[in-house]
Amino acid sequence: MSASSVPAHFQRDRFALTDEITKLRSEEPVKYVTLPSGAKAWLVTRHEHVRYILSNPEIFGNDGRGTPHIMGDGSISVLSNTPARDGDLTTYDPPDHGRLRRMISTGFTARRIQLLQTWIEGIVANCLSAMEKDGPPADLVQSFALPIPSMVICELLGVPYADRDGFQRRSVTRFDGTLTMDVRTAAYDASLKYMAELVLRQRADPDESLLGTLVREYGDQIDDRELIGIGDLILLGGHETTANMLGLGTLFLLENSRYAEMVRNGENVEGVVEELLRYLSVVQIGVPRIARKDAILADQHIRRGDRLLCSFPSANHDDAKIPGASVFDPTRRAAHLAFGHGIHYCIGAPLARMEIKIALPALLNRFPGLRLDVAPEAVDFRPSSVFYGLRSLPLTW
Repeated sequence: MSASSVPAHFQRDRFALTDEITKLRSEEPVKYVTLPSGAKAWLVTRHEHVRYILSNPEIFGNDGRGTPHIMGDGSISVLSNTPARDGDLTTYDPPDHGRLRRMISTGFTARRIQLLQTWIEGIVANCLSAMEKDGPPADLVQSFALPIPSMVICELLGVPYADRDGFQRRSVTRFDGTLTMDVRTAAYDASLKYMAELVLRQRADPDESLLGTLVREYGDQIDDRELIGIGDLILLGGHETTANMLGLGTLFLLENSRYAEMVRNGENVEGVVEELLRYLSVVQIGVPRIARKDAILADQHIRRGDRLLCSFPSANHDDAKIPGASVFDPTRRAAHLAFGHGIHYCIGAPLARMEIKIALPALLNRFPGLRLDVAPEAVDFRPSSVFYGLRSLPLTW
């Protein structure tokens, strides 16, 4: 896929946004666009508008089943390609959303997350020891960024870690905009088939994992289809986003020694991590919203049934909300949207923050001479993906 064919909301210039998305935010903050699939949608790029959409699920829902859409020729169609997927919390609207979120939240309580801290520290230490033993060079994505969140989410969910290569490969394929829809759909179907087998085992013999807990506590309130969807969502979201943050975050710190030194010395690590979340904005586009009723947004008439795409990187770099947003500043306390907002705010945000705050200082302290093993311009970024990140990050020390 050439750079010119990548949709504006997927374009990046390393860590920076492109002039095209910046211009859209300034001049056409709510623009009707044609997606590579041929579908039409409103691309929303300002912080105030994105936050408004996320804050009002009664106007902008996530479940597109049965919502009529008036076409340009006056005919009516139904957005059958945007239904709520069984168990996928991100595509549920109230009241079903609240019912399912209350069940899933049992696995993400503050107490349960806190209990994982020592275990996560051990995972990070083991990954670093393996890197040290193998010696330089190393691909940080494969040896560090992917294994850590994968092991954490496998433990939490009850997924055999030995299966990681398969689910990591499928997750990358599902969200790679450079691949055909047939290839991506096949990966999605394979993911659900894999999770169905795990659910079957948990139904027969539930353990202490999240899936096992859901079976024991809510087994008569939740069917296998929803359990499969829950497992798939958490497995995907639990490793894909954090892995990309670890890879991108490491690259940014290596290219900005001032902040790397802060992290290495334990100076305002929380502030650096929070600013990395905002500045890098790994999740480029959230789940498409569907207008439940006619609405006006930035003087644009949004019709019932219209689809809206919220650009989180653009919103997080909006100077109107975050002054000097293009500058990395770990002292700021900006209300960023890296984890979304409203009822669909990422349920795993505390776990992701903990993993990043543990992993980055440990990495920089174990290898004080850590540096790129390729020219900066040779770093392999993912060109068109819902999740922004790196394909690989060759490092030496």
